[in-house]
Amino acid sequence: MLIGVAVAPGEAIGPAVVVRLRAHDVRYRIASEDVASEQGRLAAASDRTRAQLEDIRGRTRHVLGAELAGMFDVQLLMLSDPLLRERADALIRTRHVNAEWAVVEAGEELMQRLRAIEDPYLQERHGDLNDVLGRVRANLQRDDSDANWLNAQLARFAEPCVFVADDLPVSVAAQLDWSRLAALATDAGTRTAHTAILARSMGVPAVVGLQEATRMVPPGAVLLVDGTSGVIAVDPPPAVVEAARHRLLSVTFPQPSISGPALTADGTPIRLCANVERPEDVQFAWREGAEALGLVRSELLLGGQPIGDVSEQIQADAYRAILEHAGDREVTIRTFDITPEEMGVPELLDVEPRERLGMRGLRLGLARPELLERQLRALVRAGQGRNLRVMFPFVTSADEVSRATAMLQAQAERLGLPAPPAGAMVEVPAAALDAERLARHAAFLSIGTNDLTQYTLAADRSDVRVQHLYDPKHPAVLKLIRMVLRGARRHGRRVAVCGEMASDAALLRVLIGLGLREFSMAATSLRQAREAVRQCSIADARDTALHALYEGDVIVPTT
Repeated sequence: MLIGVAVAPGEAIGPAVVVRLRAHDVRYRIASEDVASEQGRLAAASDRTRAQLEDIRGRTRHVLGAELAGMFDVQLLMLSDPLLRERADALIRTRHVNAEWAVVEAGEELMQRLRAIEDPYLQERHGDLNDVLGRVRANLQRDDSDANWLNAQLARFAEPCVFVADDLPVSVAAQLDWSRLAALATDAGTRTAHTAILARSMGVPAVVGLQEATRMVPPGAVLLVDGTSGVIAVDPPPAVVEAARHRLLSVTFPQPSISGPALTADGTPIRLCANVERPEDVQFAWREGAEALGLVRSELLLGGQPIGDVSEQIQADAYRAILEHAGDREVTIRTFDITPEEMGVPELLDVEPRERLGMRGLRLGLARPELLERQLRALVRAGQGRNLRVMFPFVTSADEVSRATAMLQAQAERLGLPAPPAGAMVEVPAAALDAERLARHAAFLSIGTNDLTQYTLAADRSDVRVQHLYDPKHPAVLKLIRMVLRGARRHGRRVAVCGEMASDAALLRVLIGLGLREFSMAATSLRQAREAVRQCSIADARDTALHALYEGDVIVPTT
Protein backbone atom coordinates (compact mmCIF):
# COMPACT_ATOMS: atom_id res chain seq x y z
CA MET A 1 0.00 0.00 0.00
CA LEU A 2 1.24 3.48 -0.85
CA ILE A 3 0.19 6.69 0.86
CA GLY A 4 0.64 10.13 -0.67
CA VAL A 5 -1.01 13.51 -0.91
CA ALA A 6 -4.60 13.35 -2.14
CA VAL A 7 -5.06 16.08 -4.74
CA ALA A 8 -8.03 15.06 -6.89
CA PRO A 9 -10.95 13.21 -5.30
CA GLY A 10 -12.54 10.01 -6.48
CA GLU A 11 -11.78 6.33 -6.75
CA ALA A 12 -10.41 4.43 -9.74
CA ILE A 13 -8.93 1.08 -10.63
CA GLY A 14 -6.72 0.02 -13.50
CA PRO A 15 -3.40 -1.47 -14.65
CA ALA A 16 -0.27 0.49 -13.84
CA VAL A 17 1.79 2.15 -16.55
CA VAL A 18 5.08 3.20 -14.95
CA VAL A 19 6.82 6.13 -16.60
CA ARG A 20 10.15 7.69 -15.73
CA LEU A 21 9.66 10.67 -17.93
CA ARG A 22 13.03 12.22 -17.20
CA ALA A 23 14.70 9.07 -18.61
CA HIS A 24 12.11 8.44 -21.35
CA ASP A 25 11.48 5.09 -19.68
CA VAL A 26 7.95 3.67 -19.86
CA ARG A 27 7.09 0.16 -18.67
CA TYR A 28 3.95 -1.91 -19.07
CA ARG A 29 2.76 -5.43 -19.87
CA ILE A 30 1.61 -6.30 -23.38
CA ALA A 31 -0.93 -8.87 -24.55
CA SER A 32 0.19 -12.08 -26.29
CA GLU A 33 -1.21 -10.89 -29.62
CA ASP A 34 0.96 -7.74 -29.42
CA VAL A 35 4.33 -9.56 -29.14
CA ALA A 36 5.03 -9.53 -32.88
CA SER A 37 4.23 -5.84 -33.30
CA GLU A 38 6.36 -4.94 -30.27
CA GLN A 39 9.28 -6.92 -31.68
CA GLY A 40 8.71 -5.07 -34.94
CA ARG A 41 9.01 -1.73 -33.12
CA LEU A 42 12.29 -2.87 -31.60
CA ALA A 43 13.61 -4.04 -34.97
CA ALA A 44 12.72 -0.74 -36.61
CA ALA A 45 14.36 1.24 -33.79
CA SER A 46 17.50 -0.92 -34.03
CA ASP A 47 17.68 -0.38 -37.79
CA ARG A 48 17.36 3.41 -37.34
CA THR A 49 20.06 3.31 -34.67
CA ARG A 50 22.40 1.35 -36.93
CA ALA A 51 21.87 3.75 -39.83
CA GLN A 52 22.54 6.75 -37.55
CA LEU A 53 25.73 5.23 -36.12
CA GLU A 54 27.02 4.36 -39.59
CA ASP A 55 26.36 7.90 -40.70
CA ILE A 56 28.15 9.34 -37.66
CA ARG A 57 31.07 6.96 -38.24
CA GLY A 58 31.35 8.08 -41.87
CA ARG A 59 31.32 11.76 -41.00
CA THR A 60 33.85 11.25 -38.20
CA ARG A 61 36.16 9.39 -40.54
CA HIS A 62 35.93 12.21 -43.06
CA VAL A 63 36.71 14.94 -40.55
CA LEU A 64 38.90 13.28 -37.91
CA GLY A 65 40.30 10.19 -39.53
CA ALA A 66 39.77 6.44 -39.44
CA GLU A 67 41.23 5.85 -36.00
CA LEU A 68 38.70 8.01 -34.16
CA ALA A 69 35.88 6.78 -36.39
CA GLY A 70 36.64 3.31 -35.05
CA MET A 71 34.97 4.31 -31.76
CA PHE A 72 31.64 3.82 -33.46
CA ASP A 73 32.61 0.33 -34.63
CA VAL A 74 32.45 -0.60 -30.95
CA GLN A 75 28.93 0.81 -30.64
CA LEU A 76 27.79 -0.97 -33.79
CA LEU A 77 29.13 -4.24 -32.42
CA MET A 78 27.22 -3.67 -29.18
CA LEU A 79 24.05 -2.96 -31.10
CA SER A 80 24.40 -6.28 -32.94
CA ASP A 81 25.41 -8.25 -29.85
CA PRO A 82 22.96 -11.17 -29.34
CA LEU A 83 23.10 -10.45 -25.62
CA LEU A 84 21.36 -7.15 -26.34
CA ARG A 85 19.11 -7.44 -29.36
CA GLU A 86 18.18 -11.15 -29.12
CA ARG A 87 17.84 -10.92 -25.35
CA ALA A 88 15.45 -7.97 -25.69
CA ASP A 89 13.45 -9.90 -28.26
CA ALA A 90 13.27 -12.85 -25.86
CA LEU A 91 12.09 -10.65 -22.99
CA ILE A 92 9.27 -9.30 -25.13
CA ARG A 93 8.27 -12.84 -26.15
CA THR A 94 8.58 -14.58 -22.78
CA ARG A 95 7.76 -11.86 -20.24
CA HIS A 96 5.36 -9.81 -22.36
CA VAL A 97 7.06 -6.49 -21.60
CA ASN A 98 7.05 -3.48 -23.91
CA ALA A 99 10.11 -2.78 -26.09
CA GLU A 100 11.44 0.13 -24.01
CA TRP A 101 11.38 -2.01 -20.88
CA ALA A 102 13.03 -4.95 -22.68
CA VAL A 103 15.89 -2.75 -23.93
CA VAL A 104 16.58 -1.46 -20.42
CA GLU A 105 16.53 -4.98 -18.90
CA ALA A 106 18.75 -6.48 -21.60
CA GLY A 107 21.12 -3.52 -21.33
CA GLU A 108 21.45 -3.92 -17.56
CA GLU A 109 22.25 -7.61 -17.99
CA LEU A 110 24.92 -6.82 -20.57
CA MET A 111 26.32 -4.09 -18.34
CA GLN A 112 26.77 -6.61 -15.50
CA ARG A 113 28.68 -8.92 -17.84
CA LEU A 114 31.00 -6.08 -18.84
CA ARG A 115 31.72 -5.23 -15.21
CA ALA A 116 32.57 -8.88 -14.46
CA ILE A 117 35.25 -9.01 -17.18
CA GLU A 118 38.75 -8.34 -15.86
CA ASP A 119 39.86 -6.57 -19.03
CA PRO A 120 40.03 -2.82 -18.09
CA TYR A 121 39.35 -1.80 -21.70
CA LEU A 122 36.06 -3.70 -21.80
CA GLN A 123 35.09 -2.50 -18.33
CA GLU A 124 35.38 1.06 -19.56
CA ARG A 125 32.90 0.44 -22.40
CA HIS A 126 29.82 0.97 -20.21
CA GLY A 127 29.67 4.57 -21.46
CA ASP A 128 29.41 3.35 -25.04
CA LEU A 129 26.72 0.87 -24.03
CA ASN A 130 24.69 3.57 -22.29
CA ASP A 131 25.01 5.69 -25.41
CA VAL A 132 23.68 2.88 -27.61
CA LEU A 133 20.81 2.10 -25.22
CA GLY A 134 19.78 5.73 -25.05
CA ARG A 135 19.78 6.00 -28.84
CA VAL A 136 17.62 2.87 -29.23
CA ARG A 137 15.11 4.17 -26.66
CA ALA A 138 15.02 7.55 -28.40
CA ASN A 139 14.37 5.80 -31.71
CA LEU A 140 11.51 3.88 -30.14
CA GLN A 141 10.03 7.28 -29.37
CA ARG A 142 11.15 8.58 -32.77
CA ASP A 143 10.48 12.29 -33.29
CA ASP A 144 7.30 12.51 -31.27
CA SER A 145 6.89 14.93 -28.42
CA ASP A 146 6.75 13.46 -24.93
CA ALA A 147 2.97 13.78 -24.95
CA ASN A 148 2.48 12.15 -28.36
CA TRP A 149 4.79 9.35 -27.36
CA LEU A 150 2.89 8.79 -24.10
CA ASN A 151 -0.50 8.96 -25.82
CA ALA A 152 0.66 6.32 -28.29
CA GLN A 153 1.57 4.03 -25.40
CA LEU A 154 -1.71 4.65 -23.56
CA ALA A 155 -3.74 3.94 -26.69
CA ARG A 156 -2.46 0.36 -26.66
CA PHE A 157 -4.57 -0.53 -23.62
CA ALA A 158 -8.13 -1.77 -23.77
CA GLU A 159 -9.07 0.08 -20.58
CA PRO A 160 -7.94 3.34 -18.94
CA CYS A 161 -4.69 3.00 -16.97
CA VAL A 162 -3.30 4.30 -13.73
CA PHE A 163 -0.47 6.57 -14.85
CA VAL A 164 2.45 6.26 -12.41
CA ALA A 165 5.19 8.80 -13.14
CA ASP A 166 8.26 10.24 -11.47
CA ASP A 167 7.04 13.68 -12.45
CA LEU A 168 4.61 15.06 -14.99
CA PRO A 169 5.17 18.64 -16.17
CA VAL A 170 1.91 20.43 -16.80
CA SER A 171 2.99 21.24 -20.37
CA VAL A 172 3.06 17.49 -21.04
CA ALA A 173 0.03 16.69 -18.88
CA ALA A 174 -2.13 19.18 -20.76
CA GLN A 175 -1.55 17.29 -24.01
CA LEU A 176 -2.34 13.81 -22.68
CA ASP A 177 -5.49 12.00 -23.69
CA TRP A 178 -7.07 12.01 -20.25
CA SER A 179 -9.83 9.67 -21.36
CA ARG A 180 -7.11 6.97 -21.28
CA LEU A 181 -6.24 7.73 -17.63
CA ALA A 182 -8.20 6.10 -14.82
CA ALA A 183 -6.03 7.85 -12.23
CA LEU A 184 -2.73 9.64 -11.78
CA ALA A 185 0.03 8.89 -9.24
CA THR A 186 3.38 10.69 -9.12
CA ASP A 187 6.54 10.56 -7.04
CA ALA A 188 6.75 14.37 -6.95
CA GLY A 189 4.11 17.09 -6.75
CA THR A 190 1.88 18.85 -4.26
CA ARG A 191 -1.77 19.81 -4.07
CA THR A 192 -1.25 23.20 -5.67
CA ALA A 193 1.11 22.11 -8.44
CA HIS A 194 -0.37 22.84 -11.87
CA THR A 195 -0.59 19.16 -12.82
CA ALA A 196 -2.66 18.47 -9.70
CA ILE A 197 -4.92 21.38 -10.60
CA LEU A 198 -5.29 19.95 -14.09
CA ALA A 199 -6.21 16.50 -12.71
CA ARG A 200 -8.97 18.07 -10.62
CA SER A 201 -10.18 19.97 -13.66
CA MET A 202 -10.35 16.74 -15.65
CA GLY A 203 -12.11 14.88 -12.82
CA VAL A 204 -9.36 12.24 -12.69
CA PRO A 205 -8.48 10.92 -9.20
CA ALA A 206 -4.87 11.74 -8.34
CA VAL A 207 -2.35 11.14 -5.57
CA VAL A 208 1.04 12.90 -5.62
CA GLY A 209 4.13 13.14 -3.42
CA LEU A 210 4.49 9.35 -3.30
CA GLN A 211 8.30 9.63 -3.39
CA GLU A 212 9.09 6.14 -4.77
CA ALA A 213 5.97 4.92 -6.56
CA THR A 214 7.84 4.41 -9.84
CA ARG A 215 10.26 2.13 -8.01
CA MET A 216 7.74 0.25 -5.87
CA VAL A 217 4.88 -0.29 -8.32
CA PRO A 218 5.41 -3.24 -10.72
CA PRO A 219 4.37 -2.32 -14.27
CA GLY A 220 1.09 -4.01 -15.06
CA ALA A 221 0.05 -4.32 -11.41
CA VAL A 222 -3.58 -3.57 -10.64
CA LEU A 223 -3.88 -0.34 -8.65
CA LEU A 224 -6.88 0.80 -6.63
CA VAL A 225 -6.47 4.57 -6.22
CA ASP A 226 -8.37 6.65 -3.68
CA GLY A 227 -7.83 10.29 -4.63
CA THR A 228 -9.76 11.43 -1.56
CA SER A 229 -7.66 9.70 1.13
CA GLY A 230 -4.38 9.48 -0.81
CA VAL A 231 -4.16 5.68 -0.41
CA ILE A 232 -3.18 3.37 -3.29
CA ALA A 233 -3.60 -0.39 -2.97
CA VAL A 234 -1.15 -2.40 -5.11
CA ASP A 235 -2.51 -5.69 -6.47
CA PRO A 236 -5.36 -5.87 -3.95
CA PRO A 237 -7.13 -9.26 -3.46
CA PRO A 238 -9.55 -10.27 -6.24
CA ALA A 239 -12.55 -9.79 -3.95
CA VAL A 240 -11.50 -6.18 -3.30
CA VAL A 241 -11.00 -5.55 -7.01
CA GLU A 242 -14.41 -6.98 -7.84
CA ALA A 243 -16.09 -4.95 -5.12
CA ALA A 244 -14.37 -1.77 -6.34
CA ARG A 245 -15.37 -2.35 -9.96
CA HIS A 246 -18.97 -2.99 -8.89
CA ARG A 247 -18.94 0.14 -6.74
CA LEU A 248 -17.58 2.30 -9.54
CA LEU A 249 -20.13 1.00 -12.02
CA SER A 250 -23.21 1.11 -9.85
CA VAL A 251 -22.85 4.06 -7.52
CA THR A 252 -23.95 7.51 -8.58
CA PHE A 253 -22.84 10.11 -6.10
CA PRO A 254 -25.36 12.85 -5.32
CA GLN A 255 -24.26 16.18 -6.74
CA PRO A 256 -25.15 19.61 -5.39
CA SER A 257 -27.60 21.46 -7.59
CA ILE A 258 -26.38 24.16 -9.99
CA SER A 259 -29.81 25.69 -10.48
CA GLY A 260 -30.32 29.33 -9.52
CA PRO A 261 -27.74 32.02 -8.79
CA ALA A 262 -24.93 31.56 -6.27
CA LEU A 263 -26.32 33.52 -3.33
CA THR A 264 -25.20 33.48 0.28
CA ALA A 265 -27.77 32.54 2.92
CA ASP A 266 -28.62 36.25 3.29
CA GLY A 267 -28.92 36.87 -0.44
CA THR A 268 -25.53 38.35 -1.47
CA PRO A 269 -24.60 37.30 -5.02
CA ILE A 270 -21.25 35.56 -5.49
CA ARG A 271 -19.80 35.24 -8.98
CA LEU A 272 -18.36 31.77 -9.67
CA CYS A 273 -16.22 31.27 -12.78
CA ALA A 274 -14.12 28.46 -14.20
CA ASN A 275 -10.45 27.98 -15.01
CA VAL A 276 -9.99 26.09 -18.30
CA GLU A 277 -7.08 24.89 -20.39
CA ARG A 278 -8.72 23.59 -23.59
CA PRO A 279 -11.70 24.55 -25.80
CA GLU A 280 -13.34 21.20 -25.10
CA ASP A 281 -13.42 22.08 -21.38
CA VAL A 282 -15.70 25.08 -21.92
CA GLN A 283 -19.01 23.27 -22.32
CA PHE A 284 -18.29 21.26 -19.17
CA ALA A 285 -17.67 24.53 -17.31
CA TRP A 286 -21.10 25.85 -18.36
CA ARG A 287 -22.75 22.58 -17.30
CA GLU A 288 -21.16 22.94 -13.86
CA GLY A 289 -22.65 26.41 -13.48
CA ALA A 290 -19.75 28.73 -14.39
CA GLU A 291 -20.83 32.31 -15.10
CA ALA A 292 -17.65 33.10 -17.06
CA LEU A 293 -14.12 31.86 -17.73
CA GLY A 294 -12.00 33.57 -15.10
CA LEU A 295 -8.65 32.11 -16.16
CA VAL A 296 -7.56 30.62 -19.49
CA ARG A 297 -3.88 29.64 -19.42
CA SER A 298 -2.83 30.58 -22.95
CA GLU A 299 0.40 28.57 -22.92
CA LEU A 300 -1.58 25.34 -22.52
CA LEU A 301 -3.70 26.06 -25.61
CA LEU A 302 -0.71 25.72 -27.93
CA GLY A 303 0.12 22.03 -27.60
CA GLY A 304 3.43 22.32 -25.79
CA GLN A 305 5.25 23.91 -28.73
CA PRO A 306 8.10 26.33 -27.96
CA ILE A 307 6.13 29.56 -27.79
CA GLY A 308 8.72 31.42 -29.84
CA ASP A 309 7.91 29.14 -32.79
CA VAL A 310 4.12 29.65 -32.71
CA SER A 311 2.88 32.09 -35.32
CA GLU A 312 0.42 34.92 -34.71
CA GLN A 313 -2.18 33.15 -36.85
CA ILE A 314 -1.92 29.86 -34.94
CA GLN A 315 -2.27 31.75 -31.69
CA ALA A 316 -5.27 33.72 -32.94
CA ASP A 317 -6.99 30.49 -34.03
CA ALA A 318 -6.37 28.91 -30.63
CA TYR A 319 -7.79 31.89 -28.71
CA ARG A 320 -10.72 32.16 -31.11
CA ALA A 321 -11.61 28.51 -30.45
CA ILE A 322 -12.08 29.28 -26.76
CA LEU A 323 -13.97 32.52 -27.39
CA GLU A 324 -16.38 30.94 -29.88
CA HIS A 325 -17.29 28.27 -27.31
CA ALA A 326 -17.94 31.04 -24.78
CA GLY A 327 -20.37 33.08 -26.90
CA ASP A 328 -21.16 36.35 -25.14
CA ARG A 329 -19.80 35.33 -21.78
CA GLU A 330 -16.71 36.97 -20.35
CA VAL A 331 -13.39 35.22 -21.01
CA THR A 332 -10.14 36.20 -19.30
CA ILE A 333 -7.08 34.94 -21.15
CA ARG A 334 -3.79 35.15 -19.31
CA THR A 335 -0.71 35.91 -21.40
CA PHE A 336 2.08 33.33 -21.33
CA ASP A 337 3.31 32.37 -17.87
CA ILE A 338 6.30 30.30 -18.93
CA THR A 339 10.04 29.97 -18.56
CA PRO A 340 12.70 30.88 -21.15
CA GLU A 341 13.06 27.16 -21.95
CA GLU A 342 9.35 26.87 -22.75
CA MET A 343 9.48 30.06 -24.76
CA GLY A 344 12.38 28.72 -26.82
CA VAL A 345 14.77 31.63 -26.25
CA PRO A 346 18.17 29.98 -25.62
CA GLU A 347 19.98 33.26 -25.04
CA LEU A 348 18.08 33.59 -21.75
CA LEU A 349 19.07 30.11 -20.56
CA ASP A 350 22.71 30.73 -19.67
CA VAL A 351 21.88 31.54 -16.07
CA GLU A 352 20.98 29.38 -13.14
CA PRO A 353 17.47 28.06 -13.84
CA ARG A 354 15.61 29.54 -10.86
CA GLU A 355 12.55 30.27 -12.95
CA ARG A 356 10.11 30.45 -10.05
CA LEU A 357 11.94 33.50 -8.78
CA GLY A 358 13.50 34.55 -12.04
CA MET A 359 12.53 35.09 -15.63
CA ARG A 360 8.88 34.17 -16.18
CA GLY A 361 5.45 35.66 -16.79
CA LEU A 362 5.20 39.32 -17.78
CA ARG A 363 8.86 40.11 -17.06
CA LEU A 364 9.85 37.49 -19.65
CA GLY A 365 7.43 39.01 -22.14
CA LEU A 366 8.87 42.46 -21.56
CA ALA A 367 12.37 41.06 -22.03
CA ARG A 368 11.33 39.66 -25.41
CA PRO A 369 8.79 42.31 -26.53
CA GLU A 370 8.49 40.97 -30.09
CA LEU A 371 7.04 37.70 -28.69
CA LEU A 372 4.65 39.46 -26.31
CA GLU A 373 3.55 41.84 -29.08
CA ARG A 374 2.83 38.87 -31.33
CA GLN A 375 0.61 37.35 -28.65
CA LEU A 376 -1.17 40.63 -27.99
CA ARG A 377 -1.95 41.09 -31.70
CA ALA A 378 -3.35 37.54 -31.82
CA LEU A 379 -5.52 38.28 -28.77
CA VAL A 380 -6.79 41.58 -30.21
CA ARG A 381 -7.72 39.87 -33.48
CA ALA A 382 -9.40 36.90 -31.79
CA GLY A 383 -11.30 39.08 -29.33
CA GLN A 384 -13.21 41.22 -31.84
CA GLY A 385 -16.93 40.90 -31.20
CA ARG A 386 -16.27 38.82 -28.08
CA ASN A 387 -16.21 39.55 -24.36
CA LEU A 388 -12.45 39.18 -23.89
CA ARG A 389 -10.20 40.42 -21.13
CA VAL A 390 -6.40 40.09 -21.18
CA MET A 391 -4.52 39.35 -17.98
CA PHE A 392 -0.77 39.76 -17.34
CA PRO A 393 0.86 37.21 -14.98
CA PHE A 394 3.66 37.49 -12.43
CA VAL A 395 3.46 41.26 -12.14
CA THR A 396 5.71 42.90 -9.57
CA SER A 397 5.37 46.62 -10.25
CA ALA A 398 2.99 49.26 -11.58
CA ASP A 399 5.60 50.15 -14.20
CA GLU A 400 5.35 46.65 -15.69
CA VAL A 401 1.55 46.93 -15.94
CA SER A 402 1.83 50.38 -17.48
CA ARG A 403 4.33 49.18 -20.12
CA ALA A 404 2.31 46.06 -20.94
CA THR A 405 -1.01 47.89 -21.30
CA ALA A 406 0.68 50.51 -23.50
CA MET A 407 2.07 47.68 -25.62
CA LEU A 408 -1.43 46.17 -25.93
CA GLN A 409 -2.88 49.53 -26.96
CA ALA A 410 -0.13 50.05 -29.54
CA GLN A 411 -0.68 46.65 -31.14
CA ALA A 412 -4.44 47.26 -31.29
CA GLU A 413 -3.85 50.65 -32.97
CA ARG A 414 -1.50 48.99 -35.43
CA LEU A 415 -4.33 46.61 -36.38
CA GLY A 416 -6.92 49.38 -36.35
CA LEU A 417 -8.97 47.51 -33.79
CA PRO A 418 -10.12 48.29 -30.24
CA ALA A 419 -8.03 46.85 -27.42
CA PRO A 420 -9.65 44.56 -24.84
CA PRO A 421 -9.44 45.58 -21.16
CA ALA A 422 -6.23 44.43 -19.50
CA GLY A 423 -5.71 43.42 -15.89
CA ALA A 424 -2.94 42.11 -13.68
CA MET A 425 -2.44 39.03 -11.57
CA VAL A 426 -1.36 39.58 -8.01
CA GLU A 427 0.88 36.65 -7.14
CA VAL A 428 3.81 38.11 -5.21
CA PRO A 429 3.88 40.19 -2.01
CA ALA A 430 5.31 43.20 -3.86
CA ALA A 431 2.24 43.39 -6.08
CA ALA A 432 -0.13 42.94 -3.14
CA LEU A 433 1.59 45.64 -1.10
CA ASP A 434 1.47 48.02 -4.07
CA ALA A 435 -2.01 47.03 -5.27
CA GLU A 436 -3.35 50.58 -5.11
CA ARG A 437 -0.80 51.77 -7.68
CA LEU A 438 -1.30 48.63 -9.78
CA ALA A 439 -5.02 49.33 -9.90
CA ARG A 440 -4.40 52.76 -11.43
CA HIS A 441 -3.07 51.08 -14.56
CA ALA A 442 -5.04 47.82 -14.59
CA ALA A 443 -8.69 47.40 -15.54
CA PHE A 444 -9.04 44.62 -12.96
CA LEU A 445 -6.95 42.55 -10.54
CA SER A 446 -6.97 38.81 -10.03
CA ILE A 447 -5.27 37.22 -7.04
CA GLY A 448 -3.33 34.03 -7.75
CA THR A 449 -3.40 32.58 -4.27
CA ASN A 450 -1.19 29.59 -5.05
CA ASP A 451 1.87 31.67 -5.91
CA LEU A 452 1.02 34.42 -3.44
CA THR A 453 1.08 31.85 -0.64
CA GLN A 454 4.37 30.26 -1.66
CA TYR A 455 6.18 33.55 -2.14
CA THR A 456 4.83 35.07 1.08
CA LEU A 457 5.79 32.03 3.16
CA ALA A 458 8.94 31.06 1.19
CA ALA A 459 7.49 27.57 0.76
CA ASP A 460 7.84 26.17 -2.76
CA ARG A 461 4.50 24.55 -3.50
CA SER A 462 6.14 21.79 -5.55
CA ASP A 463 8.59 20.85 -2.78
CA VAL A 464 7.19 18.13 -0.52
CA ARG A 465 9.84 18.93 2.11
CA VAL A 466 8.23 22.28 2.93
CA GLN A 467 4.68 21.31 2.15
CA HIS A 468 3.69 21.66 5.82
CA LEU A 469 4.69 25.35 5.64
CA TYR A 470 2.47 26.07 2.65
CA ASP A 471 -0.65 27.48 4.34
CA PRO A 472 -3.03 29.74 2.36
CA LYS A 473 -4.91 30.67 5.54
CA HIS A 474 -1.76 32.05 7.18
CA PRO A 475 -2.59 35.55 8.54
CA ALA A 476 0.19 37.09 6.43
CA VAL A 477 -1.41 35.78 3.24
CA LEU A 478 -4.89 36.88 4.30
CA LYS A 479 -3.66 40.38 5.17
CA LEU A 480 -2.08 40.72 1.74
CA ILE A 481 -5.35 39.64 0.09
CA ARG A 482 -7.21 42.27 2.10
CA MET A 483 -4.68 44.90 0.98
CA VAL A 484 -5.31 44.00 -2.66
CA LEU A 485 -9.04 44.35 -2.17
CA ARG A 486 -8.71 47.75 -0.51
CA GLY A 487 -6.26 49.01 -3.15
CA ALA A 488 -8.54 47.98 -6.01
CA ARG A 489 -11.62 49.54 -4.41
CA ARG A 490 -9.96 52.95 -4.36
CA HIS A 491 -10.04 52.89 -8.15
CA GLY A 492 -13.33 51.01 -8.57
CA ARG A 493 -11.63 47.90 -9.93
CA ARG A 494 -13.05 44.41 -9.80
CA VAL A 495 -11.00 41.83 -7.88
CA ALA A 496 -11.24 38.05 -8.24
CA VAL A 497 -9.43 35.08 -6.76
CA CYS A 498 -8.34 32.53 -9.34
CA GLY A 499 -6.23 30.24 -7.17
CA GLU A 500 -7.10 26.89 -5.69
CA MET A 501 -7.84 28.50 -2.33
CA ALA A 502 -11.40 29.26 -3.45
CA SER A 503 -12.16 25.59 -4.11
CA ASP A 504 -11.85 24.82 -0.39
CA ALA A 505 -15.25 25.45 1.26
CA ALA A 506 -13.80 26.72 4.55
CA LEU A 507 -11.32 29.04 2.85
CA LEU A 508 -13.99 30.27 0.45
CA ARG A 509 -15.94 31.43 3.49
CA VAL A 510 -12.86 33.32 4.72
CA LEU A 511 -12.43 35.02 1.34
CA ILE A 512 -16.08 36.06 1.27
CA GLY A 513 -15.66 37.39 4.79
CA LEU A 514 -12.69 39.49 3.64
CA GLY A 515 -14.98 41.11 1.06
CA LEU A 516 -14.30 39.16 -2.14
CA ARG A 517 -17.30 38.38 -4.35
CA GLU A 518 -15.73 36.81 -7.44
CA PHE A 519 -13.89 33.50 -7.74
CA SER A 520 -12.54 31.29 -10.49
CA MET A 521 -11.61 27.64 -9.98
CA ALA A 522 -11.53 24.21 -11.60
CA ALA A 523 -14.94 23.48 -13.09
CA THR A 524 -15.13 20.26 -11.07
CA SER A 525 -15.11 22.35 -7.87
CA LEU A 526 -17.95 24.70 -8.84
CA ARG A 527 -20.85 22.66 -7.47
CA GLN A 528 -19.23 22.27 -4.05
CA ALA A 529 -18.34 25.98 -4.02
CA ARG A 530 -21.92 26.94 -4.85
CA GLU A 531 -23.18 24.78 -2.02
CA ALA A 532 -20.65 26.34 0.37
CA VAL A 533 -21.81 29.84 -0.65
CA ARG A 534 -25.44 28.98 0.05
CA GLN A 535 -24.59 27.71 3.51
CA CYS A 536 -22.90 30.87 4.78
CA SER A 537 -24.14 34.34 5.60
CA ILE A 538 -22.00 37.45 5.16
CA ALA A 539 -22.03 38.04 8.93
CA ASP A 540 -20.76 34.52 9.66
CA ALA A 541 -18.18 34.80 6.90
CA ARG A 542 -16.85 38.05 8.40
CA ASP A 543 -16.53 36.43 11.83
CA THR A 544 -14.65 33.51 10.28
CA ALA A 545 -12.33 35.87 8.39
CA LEU A 546 -11.60 38.00 11.47
CA HIS A 547 -10.76 34.92 13.50
CA ALA A 548 -8.43 33.69 10.75
CA LEU A 549 -6.76 37.11 10.44
CA TYR A 550 -6.04 37.58 14.11
CA GLU A 551 -6.00 34.06 15.57
CA GLY A 552 -4.50 32.23 12.60
CA ASP A 553 -7.20 29.60 12.54
CA VAL A 554 -10.31 28.93 10.48
CA ILE A 555 -13.37 27.95 12.45
CA VAL A 556 -16.51 27.24 10.47
CA PRO A 557 -19.68 27.59 12.56
CA THR A 558 -21.95 24.53 12.55
CA THR A 559 -25.45 24.98 11.15
